[in-house]
Amino acid sequence: MPLIYPCHLQRGFVEWPNGDTRKPNALALGPRADDLLIPTGHYVLVKRFSAKEERRRIVAAVYDPARVPSDRIAFENHLNYYHLRGAGLPAPVAKGLAAFLNSTLVDSYFRHFSGHTQVNAMDLRSLRYPGWDELAALGRRIGESFPAQEELDRLVEEIAFRG
Repeated sequence: MPLIYPCHLQRGFVEWPNGDTRKPNALALGPRADDLLIPTGHYVLVKRFSAKEERRRIVAAVYDPARVPSDRIAFENHLNYYHLRGAGLPAPVAKGLAAFLNSTLVDSYFRHFSGHTQVNAMDLRSLRYPGWDELAALGRRIGESFPAQEELDRLVEEIAFRG
């Protein structure tokens, strides 16, 4: 089964397999592997660690099942992932959520309130998110690739914070 590592998060989407890494791209099936697998669907993945020199503290990407052919998937422990009751999110919401998390606004907020380079689930839960409809509207403006940072920030401000 596909095994997704932080190195697979590229330009807003999961790019798998990745031939530029020494990490395994798959998890062997077996009795112990079953507990690590989740059903395929649209998920938003966030790197749990970043280097101080990295441009961003929060790096998010959409896992799109159309890009990785498999009925189940495993996410390595250095990734946080957003789901809906253990299953995937609607595609527009997943894209909108990843766009929001990759915005300069969220990165600046996170850097202001958190001096460390680890992004844990509690940090992500403490963020104030746009509503479901705003995330879906934002996601519908994201195509097969994410826009450049300036355009992404403009879209987030226009759609997610219009009120």
